[in-house]
Amino acid sequence: MLIDLGERIHIRSEVKPKCEQELPFEIKSAKYELYAPGEILEDEGECTIKGHELDALIQPQAAGTYTFKYVYEVADEIWIDAVRLKVS
Repeated sequence: MLIDLGERIHIRSEVKPKCEQELPFEIKSAKYELYAPGEILEDEGECTIKGHELDALIQPQAAGTYTFKYVYEVADEIWIDAVRLKVS
């Protein structure tokens, strides 16, 4: 995902089970972590949960390749999804 430096954007993701089956589940809690180049934690916070969609509002502070992570709880498990962001 490409982002221009200075942008503040919503990152949204729909959570689906890896088995690709329509199984009922509930996301109990969700947070995000934004890692700047060098894997330095730059920002973290709570995600908005709407059904199976997670939403986080971020604003990277420098140019470079970031790692954005959703960390969320489903049943008794903790799932983590990572996305690479290129900020220029």
